[in-house]
Amino acid sequence: MTDEARRRSNWMLRVLEWDDARARYPNLWHAGMPAQVLAFDTVAMRLRLGDLVAVFSPLSVKHPERSERFVGIARVAGLRRSQDAGHFWVDFEPAHRFDPPLDLNEAPRRVFQCCDPGWPQADTVLFGRAFDAAVAAGFKPSREESEGPAAPQPAGPKRPDRPPRPTLAPEQTGGPESAQPRGRRFAGVSFSGALRDPKDATCIALAELRDDGRLALIRIDATGRSGLRDRLRDPDRELAHAEALGLDFPFGLPVPFAEALLGGPFPEEGWWALARRLEKVTFPDYLVALKDFRDANGETKRLTDEAAGSDSPLHRADHDLGPTTYHGIRLIAEERSRYAIRPFETARGRLLLEVNPGGSLRKLGLPAEAGAAGSDSAAIIEALFVCARLPVDLDEFTRGRCQSNRHALDAVLAARCAAAAVLSGEVDRPIDELAPGAAERVRREGWIYGVGEA
Repeated sequence: MTDEARRRSNWMLRVLEWDDARARYPNLWHAGMPAQVLAFDTVAMRLRLGDLVAVFSPLSVKHPERSERFVGIARVAGLRRSQDAGHFWVDFEPAHRFDPPLDLNEAPRRVFQCCDPGWPQADTVLFGRAFDAAVAAGFKPSREESEGPAAPQPAGPKRPDRPPRPTLAPEQTGGPESAQPRGRRFAGVSFSGALRDPKDATCIALAELRDDGRLALIRIDATGRSGLRDRLRDPDRELAHAEALGLDFPFGLPVPFAEALLGGPFPEEGWWALARRLEKVTFPDYLVALKDFRDANGETKRLTDEAAGSDSPLHRADHDLGPTTYHGIRLIAEERSRYAIRPFETARGRLLLEVNPGGSLRKLGLPAEAGAAGSDSAAIIEALFVCARLPVDLDEFTRGRCQSNRHALDAVLAARCAAAAVLSGEVDRPIDELAPGAAERVRREGWIYGVGEA
């Protein structure tokens, strides 16, 4: 326990100064290094004094000398609760400054991410490269810092299937029914790529697995795309208990289209490199590239689309997946340090999964077209109630929401897919097992979870 207590964690931080035009928060720098940074409490509450942080400056017009470079290694020196709910001020002291800033031709994938053992290898390796460069330039870490964070310990006794949950007051959870959490929780999202981002076209459904094996709907929230982004960054106490969130948009692109979009071979670094480069592609340019590719090659599908009987991310008729895919990939590629994205990451914790509500309808014996506007929502709700595996209970209020808003019902189906993928063990299967003989393609294109298990 003494050794464990004295070891510190490793992190990477991507942060801009307050005076940069692209900065979102009033982060303060001093002498080329961050001194005070505003962080979400979900990250800050995991920090310990003395943790080492490799600091990276994103693209910056205001400070070109450190743009897209590592500026140094910092230590966490203090934590203070901000006046803004859900945020902390993190104080840093410089441990080593890179002079000039270090260009490793690679950037942290997230704003604030842990690089301890057990997290994605790409992250830990990048931190190690920055750390080794600092040592070579004269940084003298302490003995504890040189040893690095503790490696994962061997598994102990099997934990109960349902982790302990705090008892929440009704005013904290939205009602007396959800004040008594009894089972594991899963969430689903119906995501809209509509130009005007209508609030009721992007919905989050939260469900709880009861002791009798039924999923009970706790609530459905209409958020819009911007509201979903806020919920993922700073989930409330109920949503924070969800083990997995199923999102109903493609997480990846067919490899041939990705290479045409990027103008070269698929990045060796994998999906994260594609997602980072997509951040620099404007929406109009993306749609033009998609049209040109479709005109020349047709509506190419990913391997997982073929396996699940789903539309290609290039599909533009009826349910338009062009804007949905563009906005969706950029959304999950942003700061996601409290989630692991399957199948691109193997880290444990809360998961983001690509799901397909239409595919789950086929498993229920309903036509996939039932997911379209004007379908018989009452028939779908009844099928969910009586299905043999993971039946779903809706109270009078959530039933009314689903009958009046097609997107709300799709979010319920997405939550059920997420639950099926986790409870069946699909999310833990190696990619080689998900797609024998085509693992590399799935690593690049993604995987639709829950369809075969629902």
